[in-house]
Amino acid sequence: MRVPISVLDRFILFLLSLTVLVDMVNGFFIMEFVKLPISQFFKLSVIILMLLRLTSNKEIVFALLILISFQISPLIGLIKTGDLSYYIKDVIVAAKWFTVPLSFLFFKKIFQSSRIELLIPWIKRIVTFSLVFITINLLLGSIGLGMSFYHHGYGNAVGTKGYIYAGNELSILVLCLAFITAIYLKEKKQILKVIFSGIIFLFFAFLITSKTVIFGVLLMFLLPWISSIKRKIKKKWINRLFLFVLIGIPLISYLFYVTVNNSGILKKLEYSMRKNNNDLLTVFLSNRNNFLQKGIEVFSDYTWYEKILGLGQNYFLSLAGKIPEMDFFTLLFTSGFLGLMTLMITISYYFLNAMHLRKLPKYIFAKHTLAFLIFLIIIANLSGHIFGSGIAAFFIGGSIAIMFLKREQ
Repeated sequence: MRVPISVLDRFILFLLSLTVLVDMVNGFFIMEFVKLPISQFFKLSVIILMLLRLTSNKEIVFALLILISFQISPLIGLIKTGDLSYYIKDVIVAAKWFTVPLSFLFFKKIFQSSRIELLIPWIKRIVTFSLVFITINLLLGSIGLGMSFYHHGYGNAVGTKGYIYAGNELSILVLCLAFITAIYLKEKKQILKVIFSGIIFLFFAFLITSKTVIFGVLLMFLLPWISSIKRKIKKKWINRLFLFVLIGIPLISYLFYVTVNNSGILKKLEYSMRKNNNDLLTVFLSNRNNFLQKGIEVFSDYTWYEKILGLGQNYFLSLAGKIPEMDFFTLLFTSGFLGLMTLMITISYYFLNAMHLRKLPKYIFAKHTLAFLIFLIIIANLSGHIFGSGIAAFFIGGSIAIMFLKREQ
């Protein structure tokens, strides 16, 4: 029996509204009992359903080409090592790089659908449920349940990620939700709600104590206004800027000072400075510069075809010990130039669409998406785990695809 597309769309959106809850349950079992593939099974189910949704569209070809491209390096690694366990792990890792473009293509069809007004409540439910579950998760973490964000189990542990096991997933998830919330409230011109929501997200950020999240949240709530500034600045923008400088900056600075002093951020920075002999670059990049240097040495010893096709992440880790956690270099070292080129093509596809749509008056979110894309590229190569995210990939793809949502100015 053929399932109607409208039913399939709503079912996928319903599953996405449970994403954070599933990840919390997954983390709870990992931390308290035994590791079960709960999140992996959930993610695989959503990926299969998204692929089924795209089968009625010509973009399924684009999606399959991306999927095949990222799955080549695990196969080459299997041929070289004969290690089946490496291969299975690499297939899972490669699927993460595929999830963002797949989610983008799925949400593109959703936002372009003639039934979009009927689907908007389902999309709002994803954001609302996710925020509720993140709030519960971080509050549980704040009373000592779950895991610390940094140095869990040690005396210098700071921050919390609650029961969401992958801290980087939590970070980008919060930033995606902040972006969606900010641009939605700006469109509704609900300034007080923007301020209130910004405070809530900053509260999340300081509980997590990740510098990427803290500065990222601030930027996400400023981004809709920054990306709306036109070359010819009107008088009302000058007045708003004056008020922000006069009232906003001192208020934000004071709140920032108080919160930093009462969180574990300074303690973490002091520890990092001591550990890295006051090397500011190493502290700022969380040692990624050293991981990158080692990765370059390992990758240089690959044969020419291994450099083109890659050998998978686990073979690379067996030689280098760590991935650089800078998305472009991580993908280059693990999936070769083919994997990196595939990522660059998909990012270019996002950019070209955003640049085209921002010229059209009804696509009011395209200019915000363009700025958001630039932000993603920067943090992808400073903190990593962005374009190769797991559960958060669904939200990244959806946040980028929001450029296709039509709204009157």
